[in-house]
Amino acid sequence: MTPEEHRAHYDDFVAHIHDLCTSPGIRTTLAKGRGRPVEQCGFMDRYLTRLTAGRPGRRAHYTIAGLIALAGPAAHTPGVRPSSHPAALAGRPRNTTAGNLHAMPDSPVITPVAPAAAAATDWVKRPNLGATLATAVTTRGYSEERTGEQLHVLTRLGDDHVHRRLPSHITRLLGDGLTPDWTILLSDLIQRPYQRDAVSLRWRDSFYLSLDAPGRP
Repeated sequence: MTPEEHRAHYDDFVAHIHDLCTSPGIRTTLAKGRGRPVEQCGFMDRYLTRLTAGRPGRRAHYTIAGLIALAGPAAHTPGVRPSSHPAALAGRPRNTTAGNLHAMPDSPVITPVAPAAAAATDWVKRPNLGATLATAVTTRGYSEERTGEQLHVLTRLGDDHVHRRLPSHITRLLGDGLTPDWTILLSDLIQRPYQRDAVSLRWRDSFYLSLDAPGRP
């Protein structure tokens, strides 16, 4: 897959999880899996297997699904909204009966709005976890020193511990009205086992550069 195809998959997956979470029962089920290894999340498989089996970063997909369920369907990443598209349903059972939680709902897709080069530039500009934490400092009164320390701890943790720790950090952000860019977080979690130093550096750079943005008091 090309980088553009990977990015489209990440956006589609996030939009699809938002769509799933409009069902309170499915949302509750997905939320139970946050932070857990895939092997302990058999109750999520009926909703996620078709989207994740054979793909790299399966645990990252499950973690993001659990975090979106924690946030609820209203907590969308700005600019990303689910919209059903029949072409995305090839090979998947349709949800033809209201309340049938065993069927997969229509899979949403994100409609391209820019050429590939412009889309790649826009992708780089989207906020990662470091940028979101910086926003918490600049707009929600988080301690810069304490938040920076927490970010450094996250970047040093092994992958299992990162997945287990994220829910507590995300819960606080959501409680203060800040929603991470789920797509970028999914991408970073998928890359982290192979490029931990690069992902960690991106988070730290975004945190400190956002704090130094022009106009900040």
